[in-house]
Amino acid sequence: MKVRNIFISGLCVLALTACNDFLDVDAPSKHNPEKIFGSTKDVGTALNGVTASILEGKAFGNTFTYSLIFNTDVDFCANSSATKQTNTPKRYDMTDASSDAKSAWDALYSGVENANNFIHYLESSPIYNKDNEDFATLQQYMGEAKFMRAMLFNEAICYWGDVPFTMQPTSVTENFTPAIVSRDVIAKTIIEDLIAAAPTMKMTADIADGIERPSREACWALISRIALQAAGYSLRHADDDTDTYGYMGKPSEELEKWFLTQAHDYAKMVMDANTHSLKQSYQEVFVDECNLKVNNTDDVIFELPFAVEASGNIGYNQGPKFEETGGATEYQWGKCSGGQQVSKFYYYSFKKGDQRRDVQNGWWYYTYDGIPKIQNSYSFFNNKWSKLWNSTSAYNKTSSSNTGINYPYLRYADVLLMFAEADLKLNGTVSDDAKDAVQQVRNRAYMGSGVTAPNTYASDYDGFLKDILNERKWEFAGENSRWKDLVRNNMLAEVLYHTFFTFWTTSNSMGGVSDATNESNVMAYDGIDYYGSETEVYTADEIMNAIPGDNAFGQTVGDLKKSLLPTTLYYCYVQNPKDQEFFANKELPCIYVYNKASDKKPANDYKTADKFFKYLKNNYSFAKQSQWTPIPEPGTVGADIKKDEMKNTDKGFFDWYDTDNDYPRAQVLYSFYGFIHGGETGDAKRKVYIVRDGVEEEIQAAPFNPNPSDLPVVRYLLPIPKETITRAAGVYKNYYGYGK
Repeated sequence: MKVRNIFISGLCVLALTACNDFLDVDAPSKHNPEKIFGSTKDVGTALNGVTASILEGKAFGNTFTYSLIFNTDVDFCANSSATKQTNTPKRYDMTDASSDAKSAWDALYSGVENANNFIHYLESSPIYNKDNEDFATLQQYMGEAKFMRAMLFNEAICYWGDVPFTMQPTSVTENFTPAIVSRDVIAKTIIEDLIAAAPTMKMTADIADGIERPSREACWALISRIALQAAGYSLRHADDDTDTYGYMGKPSEELEKWFLTQAHDYAKMVMDANTHSLKQSYQEVFVDECNLKVNNTDDVIFELPFAVEASGNIGYNQGPKFEETGGATEYQWGKCSGGQQVSKFYYYSFKKGDQRRDVQNGWWYYTYDGIPKIQNSYSFFNNKWSKLWNSTSAYNKTSSSNTGINYPYLRYADVLLMFAEADLKLNGTVSDDAKDAVQQVRNRAYMGSGVTAPNTYASDYDGFLKDILNERKWEFAGENSRWKDLVRNNMLAEVLYHTFFTFWTTSNSMGGVSDATNESNVMAYDGIDYYGSETEVYTADEIMNAIPGDNAFGQTVGDLKKSLLPTTLYYCYVQNPKDQEFFANKELPCIYVYNKASDKKPANDYKTADKFFKYLKNNYSFAKQSQWTPIPEPGTVGADIKKDEMKNTDKGFFDWYDTDNDYPRAQVLYSFYGFIHGGETGDAKRKVYIVRDGVEEEIQAAPFNPNPSDLPVVRYLLPIPKETITRAAGVYKNYYGYGK
């Protein structure tokens, strides 16, 4: 079942509390709250209004699932602007006039006000008592409202730190400027609120709408998420310090332990409930969502129930771009933006056999007439969601956003990894239970690959934490997780610094001005042999154990490894295999890339596509590729086009260096602008600057320091909107350098 009535039934009661800004609340509605909260049916309708407020585009419909996913070593959207901007939060670059920050702030507090009103009026209602035969249902509704309020406050403290906090509606208190409260206090308060609510909520199996409604398990999982984040580091400020960007700090030792205990225990409660699993393959989870299917017993614990043509941009922002012409495409899905992408280096971080790699790294997009084209950019498309997977005829040629594809806000894989991280931090040692939790996630990741999932772990604290964070890195691309993981472990500055220099060094290397020391530094930090060496060669063992897609596949013993990163791709067009094999659709023509790793050309004995696939079929019967059928290049005519022709990119696949001017291209220089970037003009573009409290400091780039000890903090927190500061008349002010 998929919830369809939330927007229809919810909009009719939003007028009860609707507002444009938390600090500019409309007068109480003409609707009579006593009447609305006088029957179980009407209470359920009112709850839909609360749900509708978190689904709108300024909240989870777009902003928190796209606009405010910051650039890291995983999620990445290139930016070429050489100057400071008002509203580019993805690159940590904004002012208090940021429209994205204002939209998110308004939506959050509008949703909080809706939830506060619902909770207040339900608690005050005469039907909310244990003698009512519907009391269990009403308690479930109450728990859902508290769950959604906690969701919103958690996002608020993740994005703003200390924020205005109240659990009473302004229509009752008439306090339009509630006090700003410490994030530690807010987190503890909403956790305690959820702990009290959880026992009154129903298990997923007992809810008619299943995982599209918050369940008891979802409440436990949310407690774990809020607590784990709250126990870690976050950007904080000293009293009255509005000038500097602040410092990274944690809660008190006592409170940190309390948070970690809740994170550990409530994740364990979800695990012990045994109501969710990882039986589906990684890709099936997301393909089901794209086909509007709801699976109540597998990975997803709670997903946001968007409605087609009404809400949600999942699968429009993600997945391959599908171009339009004249407002339409020639196929039934309509336009896709493909704007939420992953770093081009993300693909190369995965280990052999990990199925998540190809699910989350799309190599091509489609023109309006369904012709695939190589994505030759700084990133890959994140294909874990795509409208093009949908086979329900839910869309048409003029469709665009408002896909109705659900968003998995809480997953069992997340619970397992949260448990492992909390267990490690709480006990200080690597336990078998924690390793087993991580192993469950790994096992699902390698399902169907023919490769056994790795089962070895570091035995020390730092090493095992790295194992956990790497697993999260590979699992949650596009799910607004990576930057939060790095923040709570005080690793954001370090990772952004090294990610910038990975782009910088690769750009220089491809431009012929490589620096062996920089290349060595990059490869040492990532543990990936991006650039190879002049002496390292392929061994017989590497070649014998290679499978299609490995960089050793098709090589000869003694061949130089050279670069792992191909500057020229060799590829052909293939008929869609219709088996969900990492193509983001089951109908359109696809591209097979022969050499995803290294510049190796197809060997003479299978340099054509027909011969290559016959070779695979004869020698690698387990490989899906052996069943693919080469086709002529789509959109071309003429006898000279052979269906088995291997083609190559006519432009370098990592063509990131401006050879005319001898410096990296703008997207390399400015995509992390608010923290680290190249110079603006001329010779300065060959220099690198890091931003400390708003001031640019030139740092050494050739070679860069692989272990800097004095990196400044990243200003990832958003500013309180300028209009809110003005309206508060001195009660609120901005910190983190926004107050200058």
